[in-house]
Order: sequence, then structure tokens, then C-alpha cells
Amino acid sequence: MKTAPDLDYSLHHLCIYDDNPRDNMFPYLRWHHGITNFFSGSVFHVTEEGHSDYTFLGCGGHAYQIQIEAPPFQFEYERNWWADHGHGYNHICWLTSDARASMDHLLANSATEVMPFEKFPTYDGFVVHDPEGRWIEIMEYTDDTFRVQEFTHAPSGECGLEMVGNGEICKDVEAMSKWYQDILDLRVLEEFKDADNHVVVMSDKNYDPVQGRSLFILQNARQDFEKEHMAEHGPYISSIIYQAKNVTRAYEDAIWAGMLALQKPQRDSLTGLVTAYLKEPCGGNAIMLTERYAPAAHTVIAA
Repeated sequence: MKTAPDLDYSLHHLCIYDDNPRDNMFPYLRWHHGITNFFSGSVFHVTEEGHSDYTFLGCGGHAYQIQIEAPPFQFEYERNWWADHGHGYNHICWLTSDARASMDHLLANSATEVMPFEKFPTYDGFVVHDPEGRWIEIMEYTDDTFRVQEFTHAPSGECGLEMVGNGEICKDVEAMSKWYQDILDLRVLEEFKDADNHVVVMSDKNYDPVQGRSLFILQNARQDFEKEHMAEHGPYISSIIYQAKNVTRAYEDAIWAGMLALQKPQRDSLTGLVTAYLKEPCGGNAIMLTERYAPAAHTVIAA
């Protein structure tokens, strides 16, 4: 069986479930975003169950994106999730060099099947739960030319805004950090901890502090809105992470664009980073906005 390093994992996108993405994406577009691709089910997937409408958006960074997906969802398990949760951050997607081997590897290491391995016109893939129940999608591109477009790395606007990754709220941060290192080959960039709180900042093997800063943050529920959501839904994908050279200006731009205030910029007592929280208007999903954060590459701890 192939191991995590053999499978060449890299972070790709966060998927948002939304019933009207072509309208609800406009606050993102006004807030320094660009559309990287539109796809329909007839292009991206072909199934007998239905199709979805896909919009991919990026902001400033090189690789990490958001995918906004709309009903009628293709699969029964997706429709069930939508019925239970509605608008929300549904899954994180990783690219791999071998999706079939990846599924065998994950199922042998405490993941549980959500969608079985399937071959689609442009990629092979599947979906599993991680040990705390969050969805993970794995994709292997199989078409010679099909790709979700990436941006050239260029921070957006006067505020220098970049979308760099996602956050997850965990029941057991220590255990999940170890699992993601061992099973999906993530590396720990930095760890923050006190008597009550634990934050682990991770990335994939492609991390570079200048050109490739995709971040994956695991933490306990620290904010009131995180604690409320955790109590209702359990461990969950909690935020899109944005960074800016000027957090105050980026925050003001976000409010102008239609995002809603959760917490004005202030210095986080644990991480030391100036941090603000927002929510997007269609589903109330949380956004974490911090000052630019780029640990040096030599601090990366290999899994």
C-alpha cells in the first residue's frame, strides 16, 4: 500500500454549498476576487443522479481557491448534508497522484467512506470523513489539459489581500494534527498553545513563504460563534483564511463589499497576529482575516 508521501498530496480548494452561487458570489468578487472557472455537471461530472453548478474563485494567492456549489446536488449524500446543514463549508479538497491508492490508504487509517471511488470525465476521485467527521475530497486529474485555473501569485488591491487556506474546529486538536501529518502528509509550520487554547498551523509539501503559502489551521473553538456552531454541529470546517498587508483596510473593503462584521481587527492574544472575523452574507459562513503570516521554510517540520 502506498504511503502519504508517495501520494503527492496538495491542498486545492474549499467547497461552499450555496443555493444561488451566481448571485451570492458578488460580495467575494467585490472584495478583490476573480473567477477562475465556471463548470456545470455536464462538463465536470457526468452522473445519472443530477448535476451541480460550480463556480471557482481565487484571490491573490497562487493555488488555493474556493468552490461554490449549488443544488440540485448530484448525489444523495450531498442532498442529505444540504438538508441537515444548509449553507456551509462542506469539504476540503486535496489533489493526489493516485486517487485509487489514496482511497485504500485513507480507509485503512480511520477515514470512513462518504462517496465511493469513481472515474469522471476529467478526474478520478472520492469523498471520506476524517476521524472527527469532516468531509475530505480527493481528486486525481486524468485529462491531459483539464485543470481548474490558478492565478499568478499577486496580492490583490491596495490592502494586499490574499486567500490562503482554511480553518477547522476540532474536538481533539492534538490527535487531528497527528492524523493530518501522518495520513495526508501535512507539515506543522507553527503551534500556539496555552492552558485553554490550541492552534496548529499546517501546510502541504509545496509550502513556500513567498509563493506558496496555503495554510490549514486546526484549533479548538475559541470564539463565541465557533463554540455555538460546535455545540450544534460538532467538529466542522470553520473559516476561509485571508491575509492582508493592511488588515484594517482589508476589513473596511470587506464591509463595503457586503461581508458582515463579527469582530473588528484586534491583536490575538495567543498568536500575536492582528485578526478580524467576518461572515459572508448568504449563509453566514465565517471568514478569518489576519495580517500577513509566513513562517520561514526552514521551520517546517516534516510529517
